[in-house]
Amino acid sequence: MAAGISVLLLVAALIAIPASVLFGTALHTGLTQQAAESAATTRQVTAMLTTAPELSAPASEAYSQDALGSTAVAEWRTGPAQQPHTETIQVPADSSVGDTVTVWVDQAGNRVPPPASAGSVTASAIFAAVLVLLVIELTCIALIVGTQHFARRVCMRAWEREWAFLQHGGTWSQR
Repeated sequence: MAAGISVLLLVAALIAIPASVLFGTALHTGLTQQAAESAATTRQVTAMLTTAPELSAPASEAYSQDALGSTAVAEWRTGPAQQPHTETIQVPADSSVGDTVTVWVDQAGNRVPPPASAGSVTASAIFAAVLVLLVIELTCIALIVGTQHFARRVCMRAWEREWAFLQHGGTWSQR
């Protein structure tokens, strides 16, 4: 029984390899489509800094030098009425009031992240596929080890019962 379960789990581990490749391919296609839609519905605009940069650090990383950055309020205008939009954004530390920066905006003029590059889409798809494969493989290995351990315990208990039976005057079975 344990051998059959182990073989099934090994087969599942082998099937996981092409399945994760298919998953990664489908994810790559979907992310590429999203990036193309994002590129078609967003655009770059030039924003002007209206405040001086302030040194900022996330509260979770307040003691890390790598987490230090600068933020400033930037203003940009979009649309036929040239409606002003303002938002606090990350800027280089040596920026000053009046400097310009490029921001990505949607059709309403609201700031959005830039569209994903082809390289980041590929990296994300590969990472996700490898992660799925790793999780499946480790799960199969853990289940095989658990099955084998359980089977050994069952066999050892049977031997212990048989040995105890023999020590208390029983006879060896001829099964």
